[in-house]
Amino acid sequence: MAGEPLPTPPEREARARDAAIVLPLLGLMLLMPPVIVLFAVPIRVAGVPLIVVYLFGVWLALVLGAALLGRALQPRTPASPDGCSTPS
Repeated sequence: MAGEPLPTPPEREARARDAAIVLPLLGLMLLMPPVIVLFAVPIRVAGVPLIVVYLFGVWLALVLGAALLGRALQPRTPASPDGCSTPS
C-alpha cells in the first residue's frame, strides 16, 4: 500500500459516493435487534447501561460519518480569478 499513488479527484469522489451508500446500510445492520441484544447485558459504563452507550456510540459514529461524507461530496465551485464570487 505504501507504493500506491494517491487517488485522483474523480476516484475520491467515487469512493465517497460508495461510502455514502454503505454508511446507512452499516447503520441499519448495527441497529438490528440481533446485534443490539449482544449489548443488553447488566454491565454499566460510568453508571450508564452498556446498551445505551452502544446505541449512542453508533448514532454518533453515523452522524460524524455523514458529516464527513457530506463535506467530501460537496460540489466544488471554481474560484473566480479576482477572488470575488459572482452574484447569483
